[in-house]
Amino acid sequence: MADVLLVEDEADVAELVQEALEEAGLTVAVVHNDQGAYERLEREARSFTTLVADINLGAGTTGFDVARRARALNPDLKVVYITGHAAHLDRFGVEDALMFPKPFDPVELADQVTMIMGRARRRA
Repeated sequence: MADVLLVEDEADVAELVQEALEEAGLTVAVVHNDQGAYERLEREARSFTTLVADINLGAGTTGFDVARRARALNPDLKVVYITGHAAHLDRFGVEDALMFPKPFDPVELADQVTMIMGRARRRA
């Protein structure tokens, strides 16, 4: 059971974000495409408190689509988008989502995730 489902198609970005989230005391499940996200969500949507999703996932659907499906399965899910595209794209996403444009500081992202989850960040 994980706190966060991270959906990021770039392995190096996923690794940096995962590390920062785990250092903040969160458990993280990582998938690298939309299909992996949909499979995890169908099985475990209610176990996640937060979805962190890249908007552009390469082939397949977008992080917006993944977030809409995730919220349909778990209406209380917090959503954070990460993107290399312009921030105006947030109009396609779910309500009350945060947007982090790339490049970003993974520690700052982890701080925001812990804040929206209502948790204090664990400092090493």
